[in-house]
Amino acid sequence: MNADWIQLETPDSPSPRANTAITYDEVLRNVVLFGGFSASHGGHSDTWKFDGANWTEVHPIQRPTERATNNLRWCPCREQLVVVTGVKFSPTGGHHPITGQRVWSEHNLGDTWIFDGENWQELRQSQYPNYVHQASATDFQSGRVIVFGGIVAGPKTVIGVFVPRDRRESPLVDDTWIFDGGVWRQLHLVTRPTHRQFAAMSSHPGERGVLLFGGHGGEGKPHLLDDTWIFDGENWQELHPSTSPSPREEACMTYDSMNGQVVLFGGRGDSEYLGDTWVLVLDE
Repeated sequence: MNADWIQLETPDSPSPRANTAITYDEVLRNVVLFGGFSASHGGHSDTWKFDGANWTEVHPIQRPTERATNNLRWCPCREQLVVVTGVKFSPTGGHHPITGQRVWSEHNLGDTWIFDGENWQELRQSQYPNYVHQASATDFQSGRVIVFGGIVAGPKTVIGVFVPRDRRESPLVDDTWIFDGGVWRQLHLVTRPTHRQFAAMSSHPGERGVLLFGGHGGEGKPHLLDDTWIFDGENWQELHPSTSPSPREEACMTYDSMNGQVVLFGGRGDSEYLGDTWVLVLDE
């Protein structure tokens, strides 16, 4: 199979950044991008749409505060997009003595916002998954957004980039939350993945629920994980494939509907960034 990346020259586009939320709007049929972080600017709070050829900035009356997050998901129950919390960076006024980069403090925001294609609306609730670095995906079978794991919020000083938090600073969690378009609900399950952050999670439309792989955590001293789990909307079940990707965190994973398989790429291993590609096919 031959493949080529094509760089698009667009008249307008979001400014350079990383740790940006992006997903596909199933109703409006376009890609939506929100926020992100750059070492020179800090957090962003702008919203953009991409129609396959051009970017257009949206200027809603209200919007989430500037943040870095990858938890923007399509919620079928509501037929809108939902962004789950995020991290705000504030300048400390200092600079790194060697690199000269600005030093930022990191704070969890702990909020939920809905985007209808034109405007953002905050959902104020007493209970929600108030963590950072959690995994999330859309469960097309139940029409809900699933969130798992993460680390309890707490201030941390960083230098222009995301860094893994140590469990000695803030505890990792093994909580499962579901969002049905109206409220968050935590499930108290006996069988579930161990505590972790930076896990990969993907929907599996037409099959069953969502899949989760790896992350940084485990019981006791945190370490990189290589386990595979499936969530059917009510319960977690660990899968035991004969071959698996190596232990890793921060990998990306998505569902390939054309070929009926889940694709996992890259991530970070013990001492290096990874560039390998894996597919997972579930047998009925």
